[in-house]
Amino acid sequence: KRANEVWNALDGKQRGLALLGDPREEKGTDTIKLSGKKTGLPGIPLTELARDQKQLVRKVMADLLAPFRKADRDEAMKLIERNGFDHLHMAFYKNQDVGKDGVWDVWQIEGPSMVWYFRGDPHVHVWVNVQAKA
Repeated sequence: KRANEVWNALDGKQRGLALLGDPREEKGTDTIKLSGKKTGLPGIPLTELARDQKQLVRKVMADLLAPFRKADRDEAMKLIERNGFDHLHMAFYKNQDVGKDGVWDVWQIEGPSMVWYFRGDPHVHVWVNVQAKA
C-alpha cells in the first residue's frame, strides 16, 4: 500500500517516467543482481521527485525493513544513503496490474548498490540486495 502512496503522489509527467510494461525476469538470486549503474535504470530517477515524495519512498523502505532487527534496518538505510539516495530509480509495472485497478502489484527501487523488487501476485515475494558498493 505504501508504494501506491508514492504512485498517488506523482504528477502526470512523473507517472510517465515511472510506469513501465513488464518487470524484470525472476531468476533466483540473479533477480536482484546489481548493475552498478547510477543512470539509465528502469523507472523514474528520484532526482525527479520533490522532498515529500522522496520521504514517501523512504517510508516504503522502512515498512519493508520493519521485520528486521533495528541494527540491520539502520545499516541497510545507511548504505543506501551513503551510495546516493538520489541515484535510485522507482518503477511500477502496468502489465502486472492484478484486477486492472491501478493499484500496482509489482514495483521496484533500484540503484547502483541496491535492488528492491516487490511482487504481490499470486502471493508476496520481496527480493532485496543492499551492498556497501556495487
